[in-house]
Amino acid sequence: KGTFGRHLRLLAKETNRYLVGPGYRSFVEYWMPYNGGEGLHDASWRSVFGKEDYKYKGSHGCTNIPPNMADEVYNNVEIGTKVLVHK
Repeated sequence: KGTFGRHLRLLAKETNRYLVGPGYRSFVEYWMPYNGGEGLHDASWRSVFGKEDYKYKGSHGCTNIPPNMADEVYNNVEIGTKVLVHK
């Protein structure tokens, strides 16, 4: 179940918003949803990205981007860009 292995597309691009769910409310500068409440976004609260950190300190289904790279991603993708989510 979930989005794993599915080809999705970016649905929108937004800036300066709160992501809200059960037990959290997080401000992000860049938000690019690809599956309803799941998407690409900066994550200022993380200090480690990549490697195996996600296995122990995962997200709520989103793809976290280092804040210093998020604006570059945001400015270089278009709505409709294909996204592949995999394990």
